[in-house]
Amino acid sequence: TCSEIILRQEVLKDGFHRDLLIKVKFGESIEDLQTCRLLIKQYIPTGLFVDPYELASLRERNITEAVMVSENFNIEAPNYLSKEAEVLIYARQDSQCIDCFQAFLPVHYRYHRPHSKDGETFIIVNNPDLLMYCDQGEGYKSFLRVEE
Repeated sequence: TCSEIILRQEVLKDGFHRDLLIKVKFGESIEDLQTCRLLIKQYIPTGLFVDPYELASLRERNITEAVMVSENFNIEAPNYLSKEAEVLIYARQDSQCIDCFQAFLPVHYRYHRPHSKDGETFIIVNNPDLLMYCDQGEGYKSFLRVEE
């Protein structure tokens, strides 16, 4: 059984170029998180995009382990002509918290249709799917899948 899992997403920075910080804290049900890997499947709404070339550069510099899943992805398309995308991110264990993992993903705002209101646009980033793999020795492996 799983105890409480706390998922927190923060958007860092202002403007069109931001960072999505994903933090996951596990309860006491998993004894040795040191043997575990957490894969995050993040859905990117049409109002945002992730640059696959930027992800490749960050992977090369060992800053993040993330890859685009979606094919035929157009980073130049405005939000009303784009599709939701999927990104897989391996989270890293948080050095400040023994039961925690975190991942960072650069996201960028897409252009939207002009409108006459106050000029603000709200974009909802849904919770990701969490997939965990733990190697507990002697051929025993455990898997955890948490979906919204």
